[in-house]
Amino acid sequence: MKSALPILLIFCFASQSVAQEQFGSSFSNYTPTQSVFMNPSSMLDSKTWLDIHIIGGGAYAMNNLAYLKNSSVIGAIQANDEEYFAKNIRYNLNRRENAVYNRTFTNALSGVWSQGDHAAGLFFNVRSFTTVRGIPNEVTYIIDESIAGNEFEQNKDYSVQDMNVSSLSFGEVQLSYAYTFFKKKQDMLMAGVSIKKFVPLLGGAAKIYDVRFNQNSDTSFAYLYADADAMYTNDISPVFNGGMGVDLGFTYQKMKTYCQSYFPNSKRNGCKQIPYKYKIGASILDIGSVKYDKDIVQSRGLRINYDTTYYVDFDAYDQDSIFSIISSLDTVLNDEDIKKTNKIKLPTAFSFQFDYNLWQSKVFFNASVMQGLPVGSKKFGSRRPNSLMVGLRYESRIFDVSIPFSLYEYHMPQLGFEFRIYCLTIGTDKLLSLVGTTRLYGSDIYAALKIPIFYNPQCKTRMQNQNKSEAAKHKAYRKKRNNCPAYQ
Repeated sequence: MKSALPILLIFCFASQSVAQEQFGSSFSNYTPTQSVFMNPSSMLDSKTWLDIHIIGGGAYAMNNLAYLKNSSVIGAIQANDEEYFAKNIRYNLNRRENAVYNRTFTNALSGVWSQGDHAAGLFFNVRSFTTVRGIPNEVTYIIDESIAGNEFEQNKDYSVQDMNVSSLSFGEVQLSYAYTFFKKKQDMLMAGVSIKKFVPLLGGAAKIYDVRFNQNSDTSFAYLYADADAMYTNDISPVFNGGMGVDLGFTYQKMKTYCQSYFPNSKRNGCKQIPYKYKIGASILDIGSVKYDKDIVQSRGLRINYDTTYYVDFDAYDQDSIFSIISSLDTVLNDEDIKKTNKIKLPTAFSFQFDYNLWQSKVFFNASVMQGLPVGSKKFGSRRPNSLMVGLRYESRIFDVSIPFSLYEYHMPQLGFEFRIYCLTIGTDKLLSLVGTTRLYGSDIYAALKIPIFYNPQCKTRMQNQNKSEAAKHKAYRKKRNNCPAYQ
């Protein structure tokens, strides 16, 4: 008979394999409905007057703990065999900190309008995050034994300290606004804000401060010490007071010509587009928390200290319920160090962006840094992974292509690829995981379908008139030239 304790710890590690930052599409001047999620001020000076987002979504999964050797996502799906995973899985032991990060998102029927000094957007999204940080080698061993189908090794000391687990999913309504508040000579300054209202769906979190044990049989511990807090939702109960979030962003643009009278996508400046030399952006993302209905939240504070042999009948309890097993122990419950157990903090992060116009406003070099902020010691929450990215991008009204190279947690390389053909965008931040054979730490894919209206209708009429005028002038010039004796 296998022990239930491995199941208990595997629950803390396991997460649904659920797009990182969509680096390929986040910088394009033609896709403000995607760039807004990295910096809300990026909606301004867009080359798309009205960007109507029909539907889009993506999934990103990454970790630095384990990988499948010489594998790809397609190969793993085709194998779909426990023996394949047991044979090819490998672990990175003795790292300073092992972590798992998963993110999914879906958005539909959204849009961004950008004209003159103003831009605004409305979005309807569903998002989920799962993070596990501080995974020790002991948990790695338990997972490996379970995958291989082996019995849990007994009479062995195990220790887990400062391990944080969180998983949350929620719907959101997002309203974004941006304003160009300074224009002088060739300098432009812009600011933006996104306000989000959440509708919580499911959530769970744990903070394991210190757990040490030695299980000397299927039903007994030689000793057991635990100091932890945990919560989860046992039902879906959407509420409209489910918390709020905020994004803040600023952008500085260095233009190629004077811009005091520049009003993008507006007839005020003759509907002309002034190119920029470069732009620098800074933003803070996902400030806030998701708040779940207290009636569906189960929470426990665990304070266990047994320094002598303790017996417990695991078979008498539902092994799918962590709290059922924990309640079988003679311990202190409902003594949480975390007071607001129905709240899970969002993965807040600082983001810095740089975009340089290399050639004719079509070829760009871009770079970004994402620095996740830690969760408070007395709060449940998710931490965003750090990243560093550099990339090249070609963009036009009909076609975009981008090749970003990024470092997950500043040290794990990822090569991405993204393309847009008019209304359809498809991309990944982890290209080799889809098409190559490599160490498979995770994968990523995202896509979006939209209706871009590039020109303000007033501008479109004016530009058509300008084109007709230029065509008439050219026709008159050719006629005059053909009537000149020198060309006879």
